[in-house]
Amino acid sequence: MTQSLTITSRETPSEQTCVCHFDELSERAKDCLLRTIENEITAGVDPEIATELVQYDLIKFIEYYDVQLTDHRASSSVSA
Repeated sequence: MTQSLTITSRETPSEQTCVCHFDELSERAKDCLLRTIENEITAGVDPEIATELVQYDLIKFIEYYDVQLTDHRASSSVSA
């Protein structure tokens, strides 16, 4: 089963925020993140990649990004 992701740009995080830098991600996760930034939502994401991206509070690339799983069965987003 594939996952859908949404991404939101965020302000500078607090010191307690778990931040992953882009270069720390796997190549597949980097590609997925770039596609998600371009499209704001990406459907059909491999669950392994989705899990890698949502395990952090924010991902630092050009800006800080909050990546969340999107549950189309519910009206709100779910963060893993």
